[in-house]
Amino acid sequence: MRILNRDQIKLLAIIAMTFNHIAHVLLVHGSVIYEVFEDIGYFTAVTMCFFLVEGYQYTRSKKEYAKRLFIFALISEIPYVLALGFFQLDVIFTLFICFLILCIMDSGLETWKKNLLITGLTLFTVICDWALILAIAAILFKKSESQPRKQAAAYGIIAALFWVLNVPGYAAQIHAPYPFLSGYAAVHSFYAVLGIIASGVITLRLYNGKKSEKYRIFNKWFFYIYYPAHLFVLWLIRITA
Repeated sequence: MRILNRDQIKLLAIIAMTFNHIAHVLLVHGSVIYEVFEDIGYFTAVTMCFFLVEGYQYTRSKKEYAKRLFIFALISEIPYVLALGFFQLDVIFTLFICFLILCIMDSGLETWKKNLLITGLTLFTVICDWALILAIAAILFKKSESQPRKQAAAYGIIAALFWVLNVPGYAAQIHAPYPFLSGYAAVHSFYAVLGIIASGVITLRLYNGKKSEKYRIFNKWFFYIYYPAHLFVLWLIRITA
Protein backbone atom coordinates (compact mmCIF):
# COMPACT_ATOMS: atom_id res chain seq x y z
CA MET A 1 0.00 0.00 0.00
CA ARG A 2 1.70 3.16 -1.24
CA ILE A 3 0.58 5.67 1.36
CA LEU A 4 3.54 8.06 1.66
CA ASN A 5 4.57 10.89 -0.63
CA ARG A 6 8.11 12.14 -1.12
CA ASP A 7 7.88 14.99 1.37
CA GLN A 8 6.47 12.75 4.11
CA ILE A 9 9.35 10.33 3.65
CA LYS A 10 11.84 13.21 3.67
CA LEU A 11 10.34 14.39 6.95
CA LEU A 12 10.89 10.91 8.41
CA ALA A 13 14.47 11.11 7.17
CA ILE A 14 14.99 14.50 8.82
CA ILE A 15 13.66 13.18 12.14
CA ALA A 16 15.91 10.11 11.91
CA MET A 17 18.91 12.32 11.11
CA THR A 18 18.18 14.46 14.16
CA PHE A 19 18.26 11.38 16.41
CA ASN A 20 21.63 10.43 14.95
CA HIS A 21 23.10 13.88 15.51
CA ILE A 22 21.71 14.08 19.04
CA ALA A 23 23.61 10.86 19.74
CA HIS A 24 26.88 12.12 18.31
CA VAL A 25 26.74 15.58 19.84
CA LEU A 26 25.02 15.13 23.19
CA LEU A 27 24.97 11.50 24.32
CA VAL A 28 27.58 9.24 25.89
CA HIS A 29 29.31 7.17 23.22
CA GLY A 30 28.62 3.46 23.62
CA SER A 31 25.52 3.81 25.78
CA VAL A 32 22.40 1.94 24.72
CA ILE A 33 20.47 5.10 23.90
CA TYR A 34 23.45 6.40 21.92
CA GLU A 35 23.54 3.25 19.80
CA VAL A 36 19.77 3.27 19.20
CA PHE A 37 19.71 6.94 18.20
CA GLU A 38 22.77 6.50 15.98
CA ASP A 39 21.33 3.50 14.16
CA ILE A 40 17.97 5.20 13.57
CA GLY A 41 19.83 7.92 11.71
CA TYR A 42 21.28 5.57 9.12
CA PHE A 43 17.89 5.72 7.42
CA THR A 44 18.49 9.26 6.25
CA ALA A 45 21.45 9.57 3.89
CA VAL A 46 20.51 6.72 1.56
CA THR A 47 16.90 7.95 1.45
CA MET A 48 18.06 11.44 0.49
CA CYS A 49 20.34 9.92 -2.15
CA PHE A 50 17.38 8.01 -3.60
CA PHE A 51 15.41 11.24 -3.91
CA LEU A 52 18.45 13.08 -5.25
CA VAL A 53 18.58 10.65 -8.17
CA GLU A 54 14.84 11.06 -8.70
CA GLY A 55 15.11 14.85 -8.45
CA TYR A 56 17.99 14.87 -10.92
CA GLN A 57 15.75 13.18 -13.44
CA TYR A 58 12.91 15.70 -13.13
CA THR A 59 14.58 18.99 -12.23
CA ARG A 60 14.06 21.87 -14.62
CA SER A 61 17.60 23.12 -14.17
CA LYS A 62 20.44 20.81 -13.23
CA LYS A 63 22.71 23.84 -12.93
CA GLU A 64 20.46 25.46 -10.31
CA TYR A 65 20.06 22.17 -8.45
CA ALA A 66 23.85 21.71 -8.28
CA LYS A 67 24.36 25.33 -7.23
CA ARG A 68 21.80 24.94 -4.41
CA LEU A 69 23.53 21.83 -3.12
CA PHE A 70 26.96 23.44 -3.21
CA ILE A 71 25.89 26.66 -1.48
CA PHE A 72 24.15 24.84 1.36
CA ALA A 73 27.07 22.43 1.68
CA LEU A 74 29.30 25.45 2.29
CA ILE A 75 26.81 27.01 4.73
CA SER A 76 26.51 23.73 6.64
CA GLU A 77 30.21 23.00 6.99
CA ILE A 78 30.98 25.25 9.96
CA PRO A 79 27.98 24.07 12.05
CA TYR A 80 28.85 20.50 11.10
CA VAL A 81 32.46 20.77 12.28
CA LEU A 82 31.48 22.66 15.43
CA ALA A 83 28.82 20.12 16.37
CA LEU A 84 30.81 16.96 15.65
CA GLY A 85 34.20 18.28 16.74
CA PHE A 86 36.32 17.08 13.82
CA PHE A 87 36.92 18.05 10.21
CA GLN A 88 35.02 16.21 7.52
CA LEU A 89 32.96 17.52 4.63
CA ASP A 90 29.27 17.38 5.51
CA VAL A 91 26.75 15.12 3.82
CA ILE A 92 25.41 17.85 1.54
CA PHE A 93 28.88 17.99 0.00
CA THR A 94 28.59 14.23 -0.51
CA LEU A 95 25.22 14.65 -2.20
CA PHE A 96 26.70 17.40 -4.36
CA ILE A 97 29.41 14.99 -5.49
CA CYS A 98 26.72 12.39 -6.16
CA PHE A 99 24.94 14.94 -8.35
CA LEU A 100 28.14 15.54 -10.32
CA ILE A 101 28.48 11.79 -10.81
CA LEU A 102 24.95 11.65 -12.22
CA CYS A 103 25.80 14.47 -14.63
CA ILE A 104 28.89 12.61 -15.81
CA MET A 105 26.91 9.41 -16.29
CA ASP A 106 24.54 11.29 -18.61
CA SER A 107 27.28 13.18 -20.43
CA GLY A 108 28.53 12.49 -23.92
CA LEU A 109 32.05 11.73 -22.75
CA GLU A 110 33.87 8.61 -23.85
CA THR A 111 33.33 5.66 -21.53
CA TRP A 112 36.89 5.61 -20.20
CA LYS A 113 36.70 9.31 -19.34
CA LYS A 114 33.38 8.80 -17.57
CA ASN A 115 34.77 5.91 -15.57
CA LEU A 116 37.90 7.85 -14.64
CA LEU A 117 35.96 10.91 -13.47
CA ILE A 118 33.37 8.86 -11.57
CA THR A 119 36.09 6.84 -9.85
CA GLY A 120 37.94 10.00 -8.91
CA LEU A 121 34.82 11.65 -7.46
CA THR A 122 33.87 8.49 -5.60
CA LEU A 123 37.32 8.30 -4.02
CA PHE A 124 37.16 12.00 -3.15
CA THR A 125 34.23 11.24 -0.84
CA VAL A 126 36.62 9.56 1.62
CA ILE A 127 36.92 13.01 3.23
CA CYS A 128 33.13 13.37 3.32
CA ASP A 129 30.36 12.09 5.54
CA TRP A 130 29.08 8.76 4.21
CA ALA A 131 32.34 8.17 2.39
CA LEU A 132 32.11 5.95 -0.71
CA ILE A 133 28.67 4.57 0.21
CA LEU A 134 26.54 7.44 -1.11
CA ALA A 135 28.51 7.78 -4.34
CA ILE A 136 28.05 4.07 -5.01
CA ALA A 137 24.37 4.35 -4.04
CA ALA A 138 23.86 7.19 -6.53
CA ILE A 139 25.38 5.09 -9.32
CA LEU A 140 23.26 2.06 -8.44
CA PHE A 141 20.05 4.08 -8.12
CA LYS A 142 20.72 5.78 -11.45
CA LYS A 143 21.27 2.47 -13.21
CA SER A 144 18.16 0.92 -11.67
CA GLU A 145 15.70 3.79 -12.19
CA SER A 146 12.07 2.66 -12.62
CA GLN A 147 13.11 -1.00 -12.23
CA PRO A 148 11.83 -2.18 -8.83
CA ARG A 149 13.77 -5.44 -8.75
CA LYS A 150 17.03 -3.73 -9.63
CA GLN A 151 16.31 -0.99 -7.11
CA ALA A 152 15.77 -3.64 -4.42
CA ALA A 153 19.06 -5.26 -5.46
CA ALA A 154 20.74 -1.84 -5.26
CA TYR A 155 19.53 -1.43 -1.68
CA GLY A 156 20.80 -4.92 -0.91
CA ILE A 157 24.26 -4.09 -2.26
CA ILE A 158 24.35 -0.80 -0.33
CA ALA A 159 23.31 -2.52 2.91
CA ALA A 160 25.88 -5.29 2.46
CA LEU A 161 28.65 -2.80 1.67
CA PHE A 162 27.71 -0.66 4.66
CA TRP A 163 27.79 -3.75 6.88
CA VAL A 164 31.22 -4.81 5.63
CA LEU A 165 32.70 -1.34 6.07
CA ASN A 166 31.31 -0.99 9.59
CA VAL A 167 32.42 -4.33 11.06
CA PRO A 168 36.12 -3.38 11.43
CA GLY A 169 35.18 -0.12 13.14
CA TYR A 170 32.98 -1.81 15.69
CA ALA A 171 35.57 -4.54 16.21
CA ALA A 172 38.21 -1.89 16.91
CA GLN A 173 36.10 -0.60 19.78
CA ILE A 174 36.62 -3.90 21.59
CA HIS A 175 40.13 -4.46 20.18
CA ALA A 176 39.12 -7.64 18.36
CA PRO A 177 42.15 -9.11 16.50
CA TYR A 178 40.04 -10.58 13.69
CA PRO A 179 37.27 -8.05 12.91
CA PHE A 180 35.06 -10.25 10.73
CA LEU A 181 35.18 -13.07 13.28
CA SER A 182 33.93 -10.82 16.06
CA GLY A 183 30.32 -11.70 16.81
CA TYR A 184 29.78 -8.39 18.60
CA ALA A 185 31.06 -6.36 15.66
CA ALA A 186 29.03 -8.33 13.10
CA VAL A 187 25.79 -8.07 15.07
CA HIS A 188 26.35 -4.44 15.95
CA SER A 189 27.00 -3.58 12.32
CA PHE A 190 23.80 -5.38 11.36
CA TYR A 191 21.82 -3.08 13.66
CA ALA A 192 23.32 -0.13 11.80
CA VAL A 193 22.19 -1.65 8.49
CA LEU A 194 18.56 -1.76 9.63
CA GLY A 195 18.17 1.93 8.81
CA ILE A 196 19.17 1.28 5.20
CA ILE A 197 16.82 -1.70 5.00
CA ALA A 198 14.01 0.50 6.35
CA SER A 199 14.82 3.08 3.67
CA GLY A 200 14.49 0.41 0.98
CA VAL A 201 11.18 -0.88 2.31
CA ILE A 202 9.66 2.59 2.60
CA THR A 203 10.86 4.00 -0.73
CA LEU A 204 10.12 0.86 -2.74
CA ARG A 205 6.92 -0.33 -1.04
CA LEU A 206 5.25 2.70 0.55
CA TYR A 207 6.31 5.62 -1.68
CA ASN A 208 3.52 6.65 -4.07
CA GLY A 209 5.77 8.55 -6.47
CA LYS A 210 4.17 11.92 -5.67
CA LYS A 211 5.17 15.04 -3.81
CA SER A 212 2.98 16.92 -1.39
CA GLU A 213 0.52 19.33 -2.96
CA LYS A 214 0.76 21.63 0.06
CA TYR A 215 3.57 23.93 1.18
CA ARG A 216 5.70 23.31 -1.90
CA ILE A 217 8.15 26.16 -1.26
CA PHE A 218 8.49 25.13 2.39
CA ASN A 219 9.11 21.49 1.44
CA LYS A 220 11.68 22.51 -1.16
CA TRP A 221 13.81 24.52 1.25
CA PHE A 222 13.16 22.98 4.65
CA PHE A 223 15.88 20.31 4.59
CA TYR A 224 18.52 22.71 3.30
CA ILE A 225 17.81 25.19 6.10
CA TYR A 226 17.15 22.65 8.85
CA TYR A 227 20.40 20.76 8.31
CA PRO A 228 22.86 23.51 9.33
CA ALA A 229 20.38 25.08 11.78
CA HIS A 230 19.85 21.96 13.89
CA LEU A 231 23.60 21.24 13.99
CA PHE A 232 24.24 24.77 15.25
CA VAL A 233 21.54 24.40 17.91
CA LEU A 234 22.96 21.06 19.07
CA TRP A 235 26.42 22.65 19.32
CA LEU A 236 25.01 25.50 21.40
CA ILE A 237 23.27 23.04 23.71
CA ARG A 238 26.49 21.12 24.21
CA ILE A 239 28.67 24.10 25.02
CA THR A 240 26.11 25.69 27.34
CA ALA A 241 24.87 22.58 29.15
